Amino acid sequence: MVIPMSYAISLDSLLNLPAMGIPVVNYSPESTWEFGAAAQGYFRLPNQERTSIVQLDGTYSLNRQWYINAQGNLYFGRKKHTSQPYTILHNSAPHSWQLQFRAGYSNRPATYYGTYHDSHFANQGNTNIGMLRKGTPYQLQRGYLNIQAPIYVGEHIAVGPMADILIAQFSIQDTYSTVHPLVQVALGAIAQYDSRDNVFYPTKGIFAKLSAAAAYTNRIEIPAGQQATINGLLSADFRHYVPLPCDLVFAWQFKAQMMLSEYDISYLTLYPMLPRLGGQDGIRGINSDMFRDDIMMALQAELRIPIWSIFRAAVFAGIGDVYDYHNWHWEIPKVGYGLGLRATINKAKVNIRFDVARSNVDPRWNNINAYSFYLTATEAF
Repeated sequence: MVIPMSYAISLDSLLNLPAMGIPVVNYSPESTWEFGAAAQGYFRLPNQERTSIVQLDGTYSLNRQWYINAQGNLYFGRKKHTSQPYTILHNSAPHSWQLQFRAGYSNRPATYYGTYHDSHFANQGNTNIGMLRKGTPYQLQRGYLNIQAPIYVGEHIAVGPMADILIAQFSIQDTYSTVHPLVQVALGAIAQYDSRDNVFYPTKGIFAKLSAAAAYTNRIEIPAGQQATINGLLSADFRHYVPLPCDLVFAWQFKAQMMLSEYDISYLTLYPMLPRLGGQDGIRGINSDMFRDDIMMALQAELRIPIWSIFRAAVFAGIGDVYDYHNWHWEIPKVGYGLGLRATINKAKVNIRFDVARSNVDPRWNNINAYSFYLTATEAF
């Protein structure tokens, strides 16, 4: 069949589309299959050469879990001219700044594992490596809003304020239920360094971000009867992208999150707010609800391999753990690893990403529940 020229769609025209929508499919043993969609829009604000992005996504799982999420990264202010509009460009011009936001709501029947180093849960369902634990069903409703506004003070350096609001209400089967919603409001500051050559698929450069905030949390019921209302929230994110021969890219990331308090509050009341390990953007192959505690640290690396045209492959691995701030000790680290396929969908180098991963949490090679599958847009880091 000959397609008339007026109806033919070239690959080049597809790569220039200002918006796109893709299906989202994830699988993990806890949620089973999740199905949904993600829509992204790309545009440049006045006097800007860098591309802003706004995304809306949501899924529904076979375990009746669902979420909806909106997020964006908007670039404001005057930027110097370039013939490569999707590259990262910085200068010290006044009023050059970003607005980063993320907001959403989820209603997720899931599994409560307790904090990892809580002795009450540490011995439940151990395997021969002592990590795969049985949990307790629980219901969690969670709403969140995060806003950051870094202002560039140099070619690659930006500082600015941040605000974070988290509202959660949950009940654990035959164990615990929040009478009133838990509300956490955090105010703080961020500092970032960004020399990447591209926002969505960097091939060289460094990205680093530090944040510190004071968080007020209502209705914190410490078993001893003490009241802790102000917590410290700290996070660090460092990424390095190294170009190699044959268009290979080696990328690695170190990430840490801490929730610090005068009292040991790693208990039921703050469970939804504690740092967690794993997930589609963390150490893939590890469920993001299984390991939570006061402190999370993770290191992951990825080798990105060109295949043909818009297609690329990835080999990745990560290692990390969570820790009790008041009872720090080392145990067997959690390791995730896997393979992935990428397809570039526009000239901004946004990719559709499909990853298959497993971990040392479940050592069974012949069981589908030991594997995690992710189909989504954009890179993990």
